[in-house]
Amino acid sequence: VEAARARLPHLCGRDPQALDADGIARAVVESVAENTSDAVVGALVWGAVAGVPGLLGFRAVNTLDAMVGHKSPRHRRYGWASARLDDVAGWPGA
Repeated sequence: VEAARARLPHLCGRDPQALDADGIARAVVESVAENTSDAVVGALVWGAVAGVPGLLGFRAVNTLDAMVGHKSPRHRRYGWASARLDDVAGWPGA
């Protein structure tokens, strides 16, 4: 469990210190599902709907959210917009 707890931050942004074995397993499954939706399923859906521009647009929105979509003082003015846009764009593939 300690080895998994030490590696979990590489996979998701959750603090693993308070998680037991079941919590770590849930965090891994949730993170893999979200990453699959973002990197594969959502891109395929947007590629099927709007071709290469849709696929590239979806990946751009997803990457922007990963870079500035966090609630930090530096990105407060526009980070929320990229996070919401990523939520909306990811919905069809979810």
